[in-house]
Amino acid sequence: AAIGECMIELSADPDGRWRMNFAGDTFNALWTMRALLPRSVPADYVSAFGDDPFSAIQIAFLAESGIGTAASPRLAGARPGLYAITLDGHERSFTYWRSDSAARRLADDEDLLATSLESRRLILFSGITLAILEPEGRRKLLRRLAGARATGTRIAFDPNYRPPLWPDAEAARRAMNEALAVADIALPTFPDEQQLFGDPDRQATARRMISAGVGEVVVK
Repeated sequence: AAIGECMIELSADPDGRWRMNFAGDTFNALWTMRALLPRSVPADYVSAFGDDPFSAIQIAFLAESGIGTAASPRLAGARPGLYAITLDGHERSFTYWRSDSAARRLADDEDLLATSLESRRLILFSGITLAILEPEGRRKLLRRLAGARATGTRIAFDPNYRPPLWPDAEAARRAMNEALAVADIALPTFPDEQQLFGDPDRQATARRMISAGVGEVVVK
């Protein structure tokens, strides 16, 4: 299972038309794993979804890709987050509309979340998963991840630090450290870690995470 926000992605063609896709950090990882694994291995995207037409298209796209949604709630009046990609020469820029995304409420119902995470071999979440949640939702998620880990599930964490999603760096550092405490695998990106924690080199990033109790670290 992967936990987070699958967003609507709009990208412009050279002729000015826009194409709609679905993407997100943990979703992209799960989509790739789904493609590499036999269909006998179940894969679910744990989030929260709306009841609008775009949410219906999104859920259908997941199903067509062999990805379930476990016990993820369907929220009345909610909708997916959205971002658009524009090009300036070869440089891409991103504009986001996600403040009322349904995924921000993925941990509101802790019982549904626990059901979605039950009996997993592997669960992936990220710093973006943490950043979109309110503090209480973040606490619920980390509590349920710790519970899953205690029953034998391996937990993978990609810090994926995005400063605009956090109120300040200290809040991000605190949440990242709490996440490392429940992780078996960490997948940090060095420039992010250098920016947030001041790590002088990749080895320092790896040592810091190993000292936090993470058994396997891949510094990207």
